[in-house]
Amino acid sequence: MRRKDPARRESRDTPLRRSSRLQPEKVEPEVRSGDADKQVSREPPSLKGSRSNDILQPRESIKAHRKQVHLSEDDSPPDPLRGPLPQSEPEARKDDRPTVSESESPLSPFVRLRRLAAPPEEETPGRRKGEEELQKPNLDWEVVKDERARLRVLETRRPQSMKGAPPAEEVTPSLQSPVENKALGRPARAGIGSRAGWGLRMEKTASSMLRAEVLPAGKPSRKGILVSPQRFRPLTALCFLLFLLVMGFACWFVWKHGIPGAWTGLMGYGQWKLSSFPSLWSETEECSNQCRVVLAESLPANLHLKSPNPSIYQAWVDLLAEAHSSVEIAAFYFTLRDSDLHVQDPSSQQGKAVFEALRGLPARGVKLSIAVNSPQLSENDTDDLARHGADVRYVNMKRLTGGVVHTKFWVVDQKHVYIGSANMDWRSLTQVKELGAVIYNCSCLAADLHRIFAIYHLLGEEGASVPASWPGGLTAESSLRHPLKLQLNGTDAEVYLSSSPPALCSKGRTSDLTAILSTIKDAEDFVYIAVMDYEPQCSFCKPKRFWPVIDDALRTAACERGVNVRLLLSCWRHSRPSMFVFLESLSVLSREPLGCPIEVKLFAVPSGGEQPPIPYAHVSHNKYMVTDRLAYIGTSNWSEDYFVNTTGVGLVVSQRDSASAHPPGFTLRQQLEEVFLRDWISAHAKPLSRHRECAKV
Repeated sequence: MRRKDPARRESRDTPLRRSSRLQPEKVEPEVRSGDADKQVSREPPSLKGSRSNDILQPRESIKAHRKQVHLSEDDSPPDPLRGPLPQSEPEARKDDRPTVSESESPLSPFVRLRRLAAPPEEETPGRRKGEEELQKPNLDWEVVKDERARLRVLETRRPQSMKGAPPAEEVTPSLQSPVENKALGRPARAGIGSRAGWGLRMEKTASSMLRAEVLPAGKPSRKGILVSPQRFRPLTALCFLLFLLVMGFACWFVWKHGIPGAWTGLMGYGQWKLSSFPSLWSETEECSNQCRVVLAESLPANLHLKSPNPSIYQAWVDLLAEAHSSVEIAAFYFTLRDSDLHVQDPSSQQGKAVFEALRGLPARGVKLSIAVNSPQLSENDTDDLARHGADVRYVNMKRLTGGVVHTKFWVVDQKHVYIGSANMDWRSLTQVKELGAVIYNCSCLAADLHRIFAIYHLLGEEGASVPASWPGGLTAESSLRHPLKLQLNGTDAEVYLSSSPPALCSKGRTSDLTAILSTIKDAEDFVYIAVMDYEPQCSFCKPKRFWPVIDDALRTAACERGVNVRLLLSCWRHSRPSMFVFLESLSVLSREPLGCPIEVKLFAVPSGGEQPPIPYAHVSHNKYMVTDRLAYIGTSNWSEDYFVNTTGVGLVVSQRDSASAHPPGFTLRQQLEEVFLRDWISAHAKPLSRHRECAKV
């Protein structure tokens, strides 16, 4: 008997390729019989791992084979962003499949992928299971409106063996999938896997659309984690914010305080201490809208002049009584008691009263700060005040600028100020003719004057020097171009402070000489000047030199613009003979044919026949100027030394004459004009030709 061939026996178990027309009845029953677990797969064995006894029709096996080849040649997996693949067209061509376009996609910039719940497996007639799995991926997408969300498309890997392969695991952590991430130990979900070794990266483009990119096999991004929009790092943001804050504060500090020229000296000043930094965010006190100004005078008893103004002594006593926190005084010298002369003069009682009030300030909790010229002939008063708690600074201006501290002003509680010609001398209250201005409840002006005092205070430190530029914290708050706009005695006014010498003028400060020249140039009708000394030269220079700056301005105003110029100069035993020569050269311009309206007179204070005479007394010590438009009250004599080397301040007030002022129609400018005219027509005013008589008194 012939032995059967093994290949022939095996072929009985293997289905033969037959035409579907020959055996239609055998295939259909197999499809319809059995449950879902026993259904025969119609995919080739390479795709589904079918049993060896599954029988496929010839055309159906060819279709399955073509389907497999078609999927392997595709470069990208089914697009989950367009939803499930259409089930009604299983034979759709590759070119007809939907794609994601930057210009056509209406999706939000951020999407999140999630796996849908697996539906129960069932098979409908006329549909093959393998075809359904290829067209309906178990994924869906949703729009995420939270900007912190990031699109993460996971890289999947096909198992090396297609038989019984587990689902691909994502590499990055997820928020919704129960699949465990092997790399991070966190829950993860399967990605939208395609073929083995291939991943899909989707990122946001500049046009806020999505762009898909296929990653090559074996080249994961960032150690297996697919590229996504870079996260905002809180630590980096915090450091960057801190850097911006530091740079902003540094810029503000340089703008506000400038770059200090003498840092060691500035550190000792209270403005630069740590306790002052809360003022950076505290509200700045606005200037009172109702500042009140009063002229104060000192008239010796032997001057038979009437004045509606209070005395300087009364003004000082009132200021000290009003003091609650601080009193700052800049002075040429301190001799309020007659101890410097070692005599007991009855007229020194007012000076002694002021000294006692000053010495009692620290005990009341009021800080007393003094800046005085050094050296002094007598330091008895300042040393006594220092022992009782006053902060006394001796400023050696001779070493710093070659001049002296000739300034005379007070700042009380940074609300009230006094500026005038009176020194801190008992004679200035009873034996010398003085004039000054007291301004009450004017914090903005007081704060500006405080900055000038701060410069003297700094220069009073040991080893101090004049810096190339003063810090921004001392910048002027008022100037010729930017005066303070306020009300004085109920009338609108513009006020600013000037200072000398220029080396001590901080940023924005108008120099004293510029203030005088601009006041003369601004006059339209008249210029009235009352000063002790007037010399168009450098009086203390060796050798002396000609300095016609102010003199030329007066000649120009009188001879070119027709402004009436009047000068009232002091004449006493310490007057320099050269001053009268300069005054004669100025007054001669009034003669024909020039006829310039210039007049000069001398004011002499009688001694009263005291024996022995009081030294440095009986003189008109005034230093002011008034025009038809402005009022100027200063502390300097009019020669080059006082504007180039010596310290001084000036108060310039522009005020419209108005009937609404209090008292009605009486502004500061008008008050000053009244004082000048009173002295001009008094019996103490002498013609210039009699200068030899008054100089011997």
